[in-house]
Amino acid sequence: MGVYLEFIRISFSQKFVYRMNSYISAASSLIKMLILISIWTALFKGQTAIGGIQLTDMINFVIVNSIIGSLIYSNIANEIGSKVVDGSISTDFIKPINFKYYIFANQIGENVYMLIFNTVPAILLISIYSGFTWPYQTNSLLLFFISLINGFIIIYYFNYILGLTTFWMTTSFYIDWFMKAFFQLFAGTFVPLWFYPDFLLYISKMLPFHLVAFEPIAILLGKLSWHESLQVICTQFVWIIILIVVEKLIWRKVEKKVIVHGG
Repeated sequence: MGVYLEFIRISFSQKFVYRMNSYISAASSLIKMLILISIWTALFKGQTAIGGIQLTDMINFVIVNSIIGSLIYSNIANEIGSKVVDGSISTDFIKPINFKYYIFANQIGENVYMLIFNTVPAILLISIYSGFTWPYQTNSLLLFFISLINGFIIIYYFNYILGLTTFWMTTSFYIDWFMKAFFQLFAGTFVPLWFYPDFLLYISKMLPFHLVAFEPIAILLGKLSWHESLQVICTQFVWIIILIVVEKLIWRKVEKKVIVHGG
């Protein structure tokens, strides 16, 4: 465990070297939130609520989604893909560490850095503009944190599995396209699932992406009952088990492929 904490620290420190990028990212996050809040304010003009969702819900959704977005951001698939393509993954395999946890630790370090130096400053500034206060209901806070951790595990495993496919595809160009297209469409983080048409909502519910950020936020904002929140968490556990099983099956194939080609 200690060695992976050290990887988290090193990853955090490496990001700290490029502080100018942080300033630009913080400004970018702030502008993005201002644009989204302005768009939703314009859409709600003259209306107290749309489909039972109030403007304050949407402002809170945008801001909380930015915080969670920093925590669940994952470049794992691209990192694995790049390592496979340039061959550097071979040196990772001979290290006396678990490759999966090593990759996860690197990503956690980056995300903690982004949260502290990119997102939090932007949130503090946007709070002054919008009067944002952290929205929560005491009885839903525990369920929110459980669902958030589960969402974190789901997206990390999904990206890890996607990255492993580059052992067969021998290219990683499709990863960015796949994640941006599918995640942004079906996760409900850009446009919340509350406003989706029935057919798109049905497809989204069949996939795991909405469980990563949208459902935890819905729990935090009190949009789900206690029973519905427990259903979300149970569904997350089911997806985590499925992803772990799939990952182990694919990893066995990867090990055989590496042995065959490595001699």
